[in-house]
Amino acid sequence: MQFTQEQLTPCEVELRIEVEAEKVKSAIDESYKELAQVTKVPGFRPGKAPKEVIERYVGEDRVKDRAADKIMQPAYSEALKEANVEPWAPADVEVVEFEIDAPMVFKARIPLAPKVELGDYVGLEIERTVPPVTDDMIEAEIKEMLDKQGKFNPVTDREIRTGDTAVIDLSDEAEPDVEPKRQVVRIGDNLPAFDAGLAGMKLEEEKTIPVTYPEDHQAEEMRGKSTSLKVKVVELFERELPELTDEWVKTTFAPQLEEGAEVPEDAVDTTEKLRAEIRNAMEKVAQDVADRDVREKIIEKVIEGSQIDFPDVMVSERIDERVEELGEELKKRKLGVEDYLKHVGKTMEELREEFAEDAKTGLKVNLIIYEIVEKESIKVEDEDVDAEIASMSEARKVPVESVRAYLESTDGLAQIRYRLLRKKAMDFLVGASNTKNVG
Repeated sequence: MQFTQEQLTPCEVELRIEVEAEKVKSAIDESYKELAQVTKVPGFRPGKAPKEVIERYVGEDRVKDRAADKIMQPAYSEALKEANVEPWAPADVEVVEFEIDAPMVFKARIPLAPKVELGDYVGLEIERTVPPVTDDMIEAEIKEMLDKQGKFNPVTDREIRTGDTAVIDLSDEAEPDVEPKRQVVRIGDNLPAFDAGLAGMKLEEEKTIPVTYPEDHQAEEMRGKSTSLKVKVVELFERELPELTDEWVKTTFAPQLEEGAEVPEDAVDTTEKLRAEIRNAMEKVAQDVADRDVREKIIEKVIEGSQIDFPDVMVSERIDERVEELGEELKKRKLGVEDYLKHVGKTMEELREEFAEDAKTGLKVNLIIYEIVEKESIKVEDEDVDAEIASMSEARKVPVESVRAYLESTDGLAQIRYRLLRKKAMDFLVGASNTKNVG
């Protein structure tokens, strides 16, 4: 057995292996003997038919397939040992030359373990920007709260106005045989020509409204199309929003107390307290956003300054996992991946390419994290896991023993350790950086 070795990438090597003709002939002969034992040949007992007769019944391809299994694995193992190569995953094997009574040549493209050469990861200069919380943002949040508590009051004595909600029977005059469809529309949210036609109509009134769909309409088949829509107003409602008062705030947000009971000092029972509560919540979210941005910037800088190599098979495995996850998500909606691809107008190859970049980024992040974990001897202790389980128990209002039993019956404990390890590594990186608040 002879071989040559070529380093294709830092994490992939190719061995070109040649097996001498004598071993090939021996494997071919042995394969014929084995197949003769299981091949029925008229006029001969199993294993007694001559080789030239067996050849006609078995076929050369079947013999070569069996012989290849006998030849390649031992030769591959021997070549790995001599080349001092440790595969990270099974090799991609390609037969180059294989003829009976001649040397066999095959190539093995072998994935090697990923390699990381860390750059600077301590003392990184990071800018931390906290998004501002403005009065307009607070008022918009209050407006949304009021809107959610609005009531729909029936209207019977006036015409339709912008902002009203109407129940209509709708049909397209271009499709006279199609029954009208009952729909709920809010005047002001539709095509301008349609809203203009609805304005001024009354209950039970019927009208035909000409419309032209814009070229950027979400339904591609309707873009630029002109038609006439027949409308009948079935019901009409106007939205009544509550007024922002201390009484409304107290009723909505303060705890319901028995008559005469003193309102707790921290109760949200005035418009002033409501605004302060909203501001505090928004500012906390803004701080969380800033912290998350800092972590992302740190990881990006570490990746940029490091040399990270991994075999292509790692990316393929990540893509396979993502496709499988997508399939499971679609299955819950009674759909298949093929249905999804048809809907989005993509091929499986295009979908895999779309997933590839995220897969590569995720691999780089994980490899960087694990390298730092090793260098800094970061560990997750049993006490850390116990504290996380206790926190999960409190959040879910479930006994600690029940949470632990569930986690032990699944892969939950390993996932918790992995999550805590990443968090500890990221906490270390944040603590080791020079972070400056800006803006």
